[in-house]
Amino acid sequence: MNIKILITGPPRCGKSTLIVKLIEYLSNRQISVYGFLTPEVKGGINRIGFDILNIKTKEREELARKGDLKTKFRVGNYYVFIEKFEKFISNFDNITFQQEDLIIIDEIGKMELFSKKFQEFIIRIFGSNLSIIATIGLTIKHPIKDHLINLPDVEIFNLNSQNFQSTLQKIISML
Repeated sequence: MNIKILITGPPRCGKSTLIVKLIEYLSNRQISVYGFLTPEVKGGINRIGFDILNIKTKEREELARKGDLKTKFRVGNYYVFIEKFEKFISNFDNITFQQEDLIIIDEIGKMELFSKKFQEFIIRIFGSNLSIIATIGLTIKHPIKDHLINLPDVEIFNLNSQNFQSTLQKIISML
């Protein structure tokens, strides 16, 4: 398996849900999956932020929160903790990935792209022979996105509510 997939689409179209379903499928087949998710954090019924969750170890760290916080990095109402994020992703520097492993990144987004370390990580893994599935925002304007979508071996899936199931099945058939 040597695939590189980018899943894009508008907010709340199911990109993260698709990733979770793919992880379930892969874990049922004993395929090693590395990478991270960025789950919402709720305060009651309201979203108050995002965490970053290591798929393999289940280690979790704050990525962003609402509030008047001491960080210069901000997306909308969310303050982004770049130092915590960079420390978290540095854990992937020590992993020796095998050819049969799969890396999942949910997501390559505005918050994550504040980090130069993350940008270098994304360029490195997409330039390798590793298999990768990642989500990326539809409206993001960033040189990393331009770089990724122009790589010859990257397959792009534009997700929406009507094609969720067929996109899931197409990606599973590629694995």
